[in-house]
Amino acid sequence: ALAREPGVLLLDEPLSALDTHTRRTVRAELHELLTAFRLPTLLVTHDFEDAATLADRVGVLVEGTILQLDTPQALVSAPEASFVASFTGANLLPGLARPGRDGLTEVVLDGGGTVWTTDRGSGRVAVAVYPWEVSVSRETSHDSAVNHIRAPVASVVSIGNRVRVRIGPITAEVTASSAGRMELREGDVVVASFKATGARLLPDA
Repeated sequence: ALAREPGVLLLDEPLSALDTHTRRTVRAELHELLTAFRLPTLLVTHDFEDAATLADRVGVLVEGTILQLDTPQALVSAPEASFVASFTGANLLPGLARPGRDGLTEVVLDGGGTVWTTDRGSGRVAVAVYPWEVSVSRETSHDSAVNHIRAPVASVVSIGNRVRVRIGPITAEVTASSAGRMELREGDVVVASFKATGARLLPDA
């Protein structure tokens, strides 16, 4: 729906009824139109990709309260709440944090296993990890990543030239060529790895 107040354009879920392919095309066209209009615009959406593409600033609203108001880039790089991290596409791993070795924080996950982060914290937390921070391999890698989750592949979904792979509690995003090279299939046991710097600590929702 589109409404117009004096000097303000209101767009209420303008792309919600479109399929994925059409949505991508219309989103780009709408961005061009809004740039050309140069009018203050209020966009209401439940889709972060819409908000990130069309808005200069995004407010994450939950039950009438704005949890965070910032640029799309800042919401991803520095989410202030677990809901914000989830809304922007992060995996959330709940657990119990405590000081660990080498200045890192150790988080014992509710679902089993342990991960490490460079963020400081203790007590109940949620570890936020974005899919593009996660690499996938058949065996545990010996690079700088200190976090490794070994589990069966639950799903493999192609999105353009990227592939989203669900591995136990975490979703990784890899290139189509990488997924093809590993011949990833549902049920295969693989390892999802990510660096301590890619794991952010947030209050547990």
